[in-house]
Amino acid sequence: MKRKSILIVFIIIAKTSFSQGVINSEKLFSHDVEQYYFIFSPSIDMQKGNSDVFESSVQLSSLYKLTERHWLKGTGGIDMIQENGKDVSNDKFVQLRHTYKINKWSHTFSFFQLQNSYSLGIKKRELLGAGVRVKLKNKENLKFDLGVGMMHEKEEYNEITTLADKYRITSMMIFKYSFNSVALKNVAYFQPDINNIWDVRILNELDLTFEINSWLDYEVNYIVRYDNEQPAFLLNKLDQYITSGFNIKFSN
Repeated sequence: MKRKSILIVFIIIAKTSFSQGVINSEKLFSHDVEQYYFIFSPSIDMQKGNSDVFESSVQLSSLYKLTERHWLKGTGGIDMIQENGKDVSNDKFVQLRHTYKINKWSHTFSFFQLQNSYSLGIKKRELLGAGVRVKLKNKENLKFDLGVGMMHEKEEYNEITTLADKYRITSMMIFKYSFNSVALKNVAYFQPDINNIWDVRILNELDLTFEINSWLDYEVNYIVRYDNEQPAFLLNKLDQYITSGFNIKFSN
């Protein structure tokens, strides 16, 4: 019954969703899961860059093992944004992801993402991509992975009628170090346009997680987003995000 409820939640999210400019689906999940993993993450965010805003958000994340090799991940959420004390946006997002375990050192990934972003002026963003991820270090308290793939990106903007339609390389580097009940994790993405290598997007997220008990964590994040050829209506190439909040976990 619990497994069916989780799937129903994500079907509802997928039908209603488009969100913020930063979605990192690599950071929340443990691979030591028998069948499913479900995380509820309320948070408060402060941002500085193309917008100075206060955000309260809720994110739902789920991992479900169809088999030992085939895994599904779903991430969705809502951002309520206030500027000068007034509600100015209600952003939503969803990402669905499939991984196939090739062996204990590597797996494939494919994903579909749908979102909008008030702060980045994006009315609608669609991503569809796939690639391979390899574990270079896989100890109990130390992990280091590299991944590379290709994605198709389409963006519609609020300020201009131009539609961006590009193919980008999506490469990632994931580092995690755990000690006692604290985990330090850094995830970096490098995404150049294959037709214009100077059109590059970089995302780096540094997370510090404190495990309170088996079902509750407290997390602080520092996120940097860089767009070398941002849309003309955006003044800054660089956005910085500071987020914090709790992760409430359910697993089996």
